[in-house]
Amino acid sequence: MRNLFKNEDAISVTMEYIIFSMLFITFFILLYVSFGDIVMNGPKETVIQNDFSDIGNMMSTLVTDMYLILPENGVIESDYMIPAEVGGEAYTINANLAMTDQIFELESASGEETSVTISGIATTIPINGTVSSSTINHRISYDSRK
Repeated sequence: MRNLFKNEDAISVTMEYIIFSMLFITFFILLYVSFGDIVMNGPKETVIQNDFSDIGNMMSTLVTDMYLILPENGVIESDYMIPAEVGGEAYTINANLAMTDQIFELESASGEETSVTISGIATTIPINGTVSSSTINHRISYDSRK
């Protein structure tokens, strides 16, 4: 009976099991915590950048089309549609820098930004204004009489 209490072979197996279990649990906790950054945020940023480029190019094309059919003495208005959200976030389109830098700036609520050029038209006609994606109606207008 004395040898039964002095035998410590089973303790090393138990300790090995506990140590390996703790290592694997720690590994899976770290994997779970970083999973959102690795799998969700990286692709989300890519989607936002690509969609912002597409929307900015659409706006640039719309302004170019308006410039080409611009009446000498009159008003032209164009309604357009943009997605309410990109990557699950609302965003703004800022054309206030168009006079100097000839760009549209698109910025999401989380701070993602993309700039798109306007093809040099801003030197001919003044382009300014800001629009939010959460508004219902979107319109560009130009009055050549002013």
